[in-house]
Amino acid sequence: MIKWLLGIMAVGAVLMTGFQLVPVYIDNHAVSKIVNDVLDDTELKDRPKREVLSALRGQFNEHNLTHLDPKDVIKVARDSNGELVLDVKYEERRKLLYNLEIVAGFDEQFSN
Repeated sequence: MIKWLLGIMAVGAVLMTGFQLVPVYIDNHAVSKIVNDVLDDTELKDRPKREVLSALRGQFNEHNLTHLDPKDVIKVARDSNGELVLDVKYEERRKLLYNLEIVAGFDEQFSN
């Protein structure tokens, strides 16, 4: 009987963790797709950083990523060849249980 109870508790813990982590990784996938789409946009390649961030902000709003601010999440730069480089670095915290949190950190660099 105790084994069954422990097994059910373990499965419950895994399911709770999964229910909290899956949306975080879905959001990260959306962020990666948005960044790649912006890099592929030929009109934005030679635009100033603020216009690139404005385009990113519009895409974030369109994909319901309003809890992330592109200005805080993405650094826009140019490499030595003048190509656009986007550094994505952020972390998301989700409550798991009482004072326990899950922290997922993302740090990627995108360029043409």
